[in-house]
Amino acid sequence: MTPSGMTPVSVAESDLGTPGRELGKGGEAAVYELPHYTLPDRRGPLVYKKYRKPHEDAQRLRRIVRLRGQLAPPRRAELDQIAAWPCRLVEDVNGDVIGLVLPRIPDEYMTTVVSPTGTRSTNPCEVQYLFVDPSRAKRLALPTPTADERLTLCRDFAGALAFLHDELDVAFGDINHANELFKVHPKTGVYFIDCDGVRLRGTITTHQQLNTPDWVPPEGNALSPETDRYKLGLFVLRCLTPGASTSGRIDPSAAASVLDQTGLDLLRQAVDDVPAARPTAVRWRRYLNAVLGQFEDPPRITRAEVTRPFVLLGQPVEIAWAADHTTRIEVSAGGRTVTADGGLGHGTVAIDLPASGFVQVRATSTLGADVVQVGPVPVIEPPKQVTMPILMPPVVFPQLDHLIPVVDLPEPPRLAGVPAPEVTVASPPPGDPLRLHVAMAPPIALDEVIGAGPVFSFDRSTPAEEA
Repeated sequence: MTPSGMTPVSVAESDLGTPGRELGKGGEAAVYELPHYTLPDRRGPLVYKKYRKPHEDAQRLRRIVRLRGQLAPPRRAELDQIAAWPCRLVEDVNGDVIGLVLPRIPDEYMTTVVSPTGTRSTNPCEVQYLFVDPSRAKRLALPTPTADERLTLCRDFAGALAFLHDELDVAFGDINHANELFKVHPKTGVYFIDCDGVRLRGTITTHQQLNTPDWVPPEGNALSPETDRYKLGLFVLRCLTPGASTSGRIDPSAAASVLDQTGLDLLRQAVDDVPAARPTAVRWRRYLNAVLGQFEDPPRITRAEVTRPFVLLGQPVEIAWAADHTTRIEVSAGGRTVTADGGLGHGTVAIDLPASGFVQVRATSTLGADVVQVGPVPVIEPPKQVTMPILMPPVVFPQLDHLIPVVDLPEPPRLAGVPAPEVTVASPPPGDPLRLHVAMAPPIALDEVIGAGPVFSFDRSTPAEEA
């Protein structure tokens, strides 16, 4: 018996009516349509997941179904948006749990895939498609989200996991490439399936669940919120860096071109060997919302200061600032306002200040504003240049003529003139070469010109060279 006002936990298989066509099957169960069965607390079409044998951990499944029934209607609707959460246990005539009633995967989480041979098939839109190289994804007709849409999908993934961890106090467990679906249009979203494998915190289960290859945490097959956080980090890394080898990627440095330093630090902590160091899903959600400009908290200024102790009049005042959860920074002084992009998280703003006084720094977003004052900032007027006349005393130079001695210097030597030589050209006999004879003046005796200074004499009586 279910207490009055409580959502039932189980139904008899006979209450489901005749199941419809088989939608899929795996090693442990098959899934069938339920065309004739509805629930008052779950809108939309339902399916029947029938186990091949009675479930060995029925008590855990019962608690999982009860978790949804205990939620307030708004929270229950939120859970139904992000997960195919079990609505009812299905029991046989012996009271054994042989299956679950689940919501059918919404149409927006299905996609049509075109194979290389041209074959078309409609499949759940698994997150593994996000890891495919975009050029190949286009050839296969797969969704090709933009860079911002990929960041939003990471935010959606973190938000869904945060709900499971914090609202339901469970670890999802087998996060992998196929247990989560995604959509891009009309808006992004992530949808968790196979939720009957979740782990309730603080419980011991007899149902063994292993990790999927390429999603194994350093601590092995233990399943916990900490292993979920490790796999969340892998999803963020692989979603943001699609390519040929993405499905097995674990090196955070591959995301250096798409995440800022804060994001890279979170990513490195997420895939660290120390479980306690891994950032929570809420922390990831807050960070990614901030990157997308969709802050969860009002703005908060963490730094606002003048970069110099004073400024000269006419020079701008430079304010260094840092703020969280803000989209816009406004710096005001002396009736003037200068704005800056607050999404950067930090920076400097220069503004003219006509006189000493305070500078106001204001951080704003859609959730509010934070205001601080800086100062007072001293504004110093530089000294003015003034031209002053200076009277110069007269300078009297002393008479120094009597200090200069008189010296009689000899007359400079004069050169005596030398008459030009006489040049004669004689006609040579036939066959002889032409000879040039230069007659030089006779030497002048020194005693003849002794009174006129030194005289130089040259003897040029030697015949000239042959022409």
